[in-house]
Order: sequence, then C-alpha cells, then structure tokens
Amino acid sequence: MIERLTRDGAVYAFATMASRGMGFLLVPIYTRLLDPLAYGAFDLIITAGLLVTLVVALEVGQGLAREWADHPAQRRQLASTALAFTVLSHAAFLAVALAASASLTQLLLGAPDFEAELRAGLVFIAANAVFLQLQSQFRWDMRPRAYAAVSLTYGVLTLALGAGLGYSCGLRGVLWGQAIAAGLCVCMSLTMLRGQIGFGLSWPQLGRMLRFSLPLVASGVALLVGQYVNRPMLAELASLEDVGIFGVGQRIAGLTLLLIVGLQGALTPLVYRHHREPGVPAQLARLFEGFVAVAMICCLFLTVFARELVALIAAPEFVAAAALVPWLAPAALLSQMYIFAPGIAIARKTHWQLVLTCLVAALAVYLNLQLIPRLGAVGAAVANCLAAAAFLLMWVAASQRVYALPLRGPALGLAALAYVALAALGRWVDHGVGSSGIGIVAKLIVLASLAGALGALGLVPRRWKPAPRAASAAGEPDAAS
Repeated sequence: MIERLTRDGAVYAFATMASRGMGFLLVPIYTRLLDPLAYGAFDLIITAGLLVTLVVALEVGQGLAREWADHPAQRRQLASTALAFTVLSHAAFLAVALAASASLTQLLLGAPDFEAELRAGLVFIAANAVFLQLQSQFRWDMRPRAYAAVSLTYGVLTLALGAGLGYSCGLRGVLWGQAIAAGLCVCMSLTMLRGQIGFGLSWPQLGRMLRFSLPLVASGVALLVGQYVNRPMLAELASLEDVGIFGVGQRIAGLTLLLIVGLQGALTPLVYRHHREPGVPAQLARLFEGFVAVAMICCLFLTVFARELVALIAAPEFVAAAALVPWLAPAALLSQMYIFAPGIAIARKTHWQLVLTCLVAALAVYLNLQLIPRLGAVGAAVANCLAAAAFLLMWVAASQRVYALPLRGPALGLAALAYVALAALGRWVDHGVGSSGIGIVAKLIVLASLAGALGALGLVPRRWKPAPRAASAAGEPDAAS
C-alpha cells in the first residue's frame, strides 16, 4: 500500500499544492483590494459556504466513497446518483436563498450593504459544491492525473478571474470570479468523466449511500462548528474587521495544510481497499509518526517567523494577524490529522463520530465565549487550537479501540512537550530581538533544536522500509533506519 500511496500521493500533493499555492497568492491581492471590513465579509460568506456544502447534499459524496470499493459493478449508477442528488439539492437551495438574500445578509453579516456580494457568494457556493463532488470522483476512480488537471485549472481560473474582477468590482467581483471559475471546472470535469458518470437517479442506490452519510451530516456540522464558530462569534462579540484579521491569519497558517493534501487525496481510498491486510496498521503508524515530526517543524517555522510572513504577504492593515499564526498553524493540521486513524470509518461507527464532534463543538463554543471577550481575535485563535487538539486526541483514542495502530505514545508525548517549550522560546525571541540578524539566527537555532529532538526520539525515519512483516502486524512498529 505504501508504494501506491507514495505514487498517487505525490500527484495529489503536487496538484493540490499548486492549486492552493495559486489560491494563497490571492491573499496579498485580496488584502490590497479589500479592507479588513470587506475581507471579514468575504471570510464569513466562504465559511457559510462550507456549512451549505456539507448540509444541503447530505454528505452523499461520503456515502459514494464508502460504497465505491465494495460494489464495482454498480459504480456508474452510484456516481450518477450522487451527482444528480448534489445538483438538484443545491439548485433548490440556491433558489430559496436568492429569494431570501436580504434577510440572509442581515443575519450573516449584520448589515444590508453586502446583499449583492452575498448573492454572488450564493452562486459560487452552489457551483463550487457541484465541482467538489466531481473532483472527488477522480479520487474514488483512482485517477490522480485527472484530479491534478482539474485542480490546477480551478486554481488558475480562480486566481485570474477572482483577482481580475475583484480589481474592477471589489468583493462582488471576487465572488463572481470564483463562481465563474467553479462553473467552468464543472464543465471540464463532466467532459473528462463522461464515460464513468451520467445524470440518473437511482432511489435504492441513493438510500444506501444516505444510510452511511446521514449520520455524518450532524457530525460534520458539529466539526464545522468546532473549527469555524469563531468567525460568527468574532463578528458578534468583537467586529467584522476582527473577522478579516482572523481570516488572514488563518490563510497564512493554512500553509501547513500543504503537508497533508497529497495524503488526503490518496490515503483514504487506499485504506478502504487494504485495511484488512496484516501489515497496514504498522505502516499507518510509521506514516503518522513521521508526519507528526515534519508537521511540528513546519508549525514552529510559521510560529517564529509569523511577523515576517504577515509583513511580506498581507497589507499593513492586517499586521495584527501575526499574533494569531502560532495558534492557528497547529490547529489547522490537528483538525485534519484524523485521516491517520481510520478505525471509525472502517468499522462504520458513524455514531461515534457524531458524539466526538458534538463534544468538540460544545467545547469550542465555550472556549470562544470565554476567550473572545478577553482577548479578541487572539482568543478565537487559542480556542481554535485547544478544540482541535481535543478533537484529535479523542478521535485517535476511539479509533484505536476498533483498528489499533502500534503508535509509540511516549515518544509522541515527549515530542509534543518539546514543541510547546520551543514554540514559547521562539515567541520570546521574536518579542525580544524581532527580525534583526541576531533574531533570525536565534529563531533558526530554535528550529534546529526541535529537529534534533525529534530525530533523537526516532520520529524522523531516514527512509521507508519494505512492507512490514508479520511481527509488525502483531504490534511492534518498524524501527526507523
């Protein structure tokens, strides 16, 4: 499995890194086209879009993913049904939302001035949801190169149209540009999938997919609340400008997600196919430990150089985002690392997922209520990090009960302590000497210290060994070479 994961993962990683890299180029552009107030409105509209994408089509794509490997003879019918349901449900929602756009603008943004922008955002949300369904289809069909082609096209079009129309029309132009980009990529994906997908709706197949996916809707909403409730709470308890500052910090911190994008594209379908093989748990454990080491180094880099990165990337009005990056960088990865613990999905324990995500959502709301009035956007960032850490710990603990990985807990715990200590030291250095020559050298020493500690703990393997032997399957992870 590791060989296929490496090959496909490299393609997915290249495609998504290039696509997100082009999207990241929009941060310096958008922060110069939009003031913090308009950027805050943009961030809230995009956040609302995540919720709409999750709820409206009832996560039918997740049901398709789970049924795809088990029913190869019915794949065309499954894919066609999932697409038809996604298109019809989002078309219905778009019609209702456009009719109620005035009320929705007041509810979401607290001001009627952004109604035209919200209407453009609603069109983008619908087109993007259909594109995401088609884009995922390339993953389940094991077509990483096709996935790469549509992802890169989407990134280029978003950059060109979002920036171009944003220059002439502000926030409204940004959202219309992204909507047009999504629509064009829907057409491209349909053309490339014309032999594997149609537009039929099979009620029995839909019912089977929804039986798996429906419990995921509630848990997905809870997960979104845990990750994104800070935006509306910031708008309510602080200001829309604070939402804009937070959004810039989140996008800079989101650079860490480039580490996981290739794995996200390749790992899940491979695990579904190979999880019964005896060596797979040990392979996943090694993969997780190596990823933790690389992730910690990257998060520490963003932490100690946050001031320099914000000054380089964003307009001066967004300088306060630097204080948020040390919390948001690890939070971004912690919220996505559950893919290394697949036991809940393998065992179809979707009710466990619902319980866990509801607990984390409640914790996130509580932390934001406590910290935002005291610390503003920094409080929202701290709450986000703590909730993400709680989510990953609970998820791994639950997954281990049904699909145990031979993880080295003491080594991972010591690595976490080393990261926290060196991150605090790095922030102290930044406040003390800033971006001077001495400060840069001191920050690099902090980074080297973490790399040395992780190497001493054996979390940074020099190379992958061949597929684990039976001994590894019995519970002993392969030693790093």
